[in-house]
Amino acid sequence: MSAESRSLADVIKGTHRELRKAYKLERDDESVWMRHCQNEHVLKSYAHSMHVLATKHWEKLSSSNPHTSRITWSYQTILDYFQGGGLEKARKKWGKEAQGSPFDDQSKMKLLDVGSCYNPFACYEDLDVMAVDLCPAVDSVYQCDFLTVPIQQDMVIDEGKVISLKRNHFQCVIFSFLLEYLPSPAQRWACCCKAQKVLTDEGLLLIITPDSKAAHSNAKVMKSWREAIETIGFKRIKYEKLQHAHCMAFRKNDNVEPEDIEAQDVSAKMYIPQDHQNFSDSDDDDDCYIRYTEEELLEGFSELPKFCSDL
Repeated sequence: MSAESRSLADVIKGTHRELRKAYKLERDDESVWMRHCQNEHVLKSYAHSMHVLATKHWEKLSSSNPHTSRITWSYQTILDYFQGGGLEKARKKWGKEAQGSPFDDQSKMKLLDVGSCYNPFACYEDLDVMAVDLCPAVDSVYQCDFLTVPIQQDMVIDEGKVISLKRNHFQCVIFSFLLEYLPSPAQRWACCCKAQKVLTDEGLLLIITPDSKAAHSNAKVMKSWREAIETIGFKRIKYEKLQHAHCMAFRKNDNVEPEDIEAQDVSAKMYIPQDHQNFSDSDDDDDCYIRYTEEELLEGFSELPKFCSDL
């Protein structure tokens, strides 16, 4: 890792750590998040660091092997599902009647890229991309706090800021390196519930979360996420462990109102290992990973192989 990339990564990790630390001290995620969203200096520093890291380091490092790129993985997953037979397989598996394509009479698939500071999916001409971020790094990204933006019958945008998002509007929602940014499991859960609302029936939720460890190392965490997300009508249809990330695709399989779910019990499943960090002992994220028993590791191998498709 170069000195520049290490410095930029420290900004990202430091921001995440400070958010988690504030939440652990106050136990009020709304107040912590509100203060963060009002800290323009931190937001701009974070956006700049993420933009440079992603465009100058991560994606260029993976250009020699596109299968290691989270952007390429996401795009190929979308194509495989909507155009490569995945949708039909899903309908057959879960007993859904053929309903035509979720994007009939549309030339492009509508994609919402949440937490996208630089709009990496804009290069794909067959996607109608709406990229949103707390602090956009480029002009093609709209300013939006996905946690708090209302979901209504119409989408409203004013001077580059998203005022409201439209229900049942997007064929795909992407959370790429987003959920681990949020300081509490409840907020990660809230994001998934909101994605369910803006997705069309049979739409896709793609979640990419960073992890440079082996696939089984955090199997317990990924299994917990899957259990939580599937309570609101999703079915996981694909999982792959890239070198530095877990990549999951969920299909909106059933119409379930997230408000009908006992949120407190389910949201706790959206934890990350860093949530258990004891800040008085260490500020190093690498010291806070959960230790697993041999039985849990064996379960991890069967739950999260290098590549699997539930179809």
